[in-house]
Amino acid sequence: MIRKYKSAILIALGAIVLLWVIGQFSPPPIPPDLPEDYQALRAVWLGVTWAMDSHADDDIQALAANLQAHHVRYVFAYISYLKPDDTFNPTFAQAAAFANRFRAAAPGIMLLGWLGIPTQITTPDGHYLENRLESEETRETIAAFSGRIVKEWGFDGIHLDAEPVRTDDPAFIETLQGIREEIPAQSMLSIAIPALQVTHTVTTLPYPRSPYHWTPEYFRLAASYSDQIVIMAYDSGLFLPADYRNWMVHQVEMAAAALDGSESHLLIGVPVSEEWTPSHQTHTEYLANALYGIQTTLARSTVARRNIAGIAMYPYWEIDEGEWQLLDQFP
Repeated sequence: MIRKYKSAILIALGAIVLLWVIGQFSPPPIPPDLPEDYQALRAVWLGVTWAMDSHADDDIQALAANLQAHHVRYVFAYISYLKPDDTFNPTFAQAAAFANRFRAAAPGIMLLGWLGIPTQITTPDGHYLENRLESEETRETIAAFSGRIVKEWGFDGIHLDAEPVRTDDPAFIETLQGIREEIPAQSMLSIAIPALQVTHTVTTLPYPRSPYHWTPEYFRLAASYSDQIVIMAYDSGLFLPADYRNWMVHQVEMAAAALDGSESHLLIGVPVSEEWTPSHQTHTEYLANALYGIQTTLARSTVARRNIAGIAMYPYWEIDEGEWQLLDQFP
């Protein structure tokens, strides 16, 4: 009798664990509907080949047509990254020609020059820098190159991706100020920023705190120095798909609340990358899962609908036809 009782308990526990696992790894449910008056803007991160290599007119026309067909409003076209010697990697030989031809093919799309700034480097002489943005000379180099992209090459603005940046870092704010002073007033300054700090339990396992996850206060401060702020809501390191959905809801809620009343408009970055890394586990961070978290928050929160301007897909070159169809169903 005791053995049967123990066996029944074990079977029940096993069933509970199995149901929990199924719940964690099941595909996201159908997201709730959004009000008909909500329309999300779209952005994509575009690869370096367009600024680096020469392309036939047909290629640029096809790119423009695809983006227009899927209602993309902003393109972050990769230009270069800042090397440890404080020079920009020469991957921009065709940048001006591309900007001119693309804008002619897609005049309704804002074309921003995407700059990568690794902040933690080892200099050519072997000196490690925890934060290269603390150097005024480095900030001036970034600002001057940004001005060149807009004023000489014809881009509509700058999309700055500096990583990693600690929350409350004054040097990053000074970097934004320097860029703003170098580019025309009508040009857009867009920034990619990390996830926000998790303030309460939203995942099955405790989510680690990091100085490279920003506070809402610093998030709002950075937004006040930019026209557009794009939160990279991926590379969470989460293993369980349901945890990522809940984490996404938290990120959208926190970001929307932090920017309530701000003039900078907010995009939520979503993953379509097929590359598995410890921080981006592809069975967890995939497009449908991310969109469910975003749409769930938008459906239940007027603050989110008021302050979330749309989504940004990373990276464009890995979006497949099925993902485009899914995006076309998103408001």
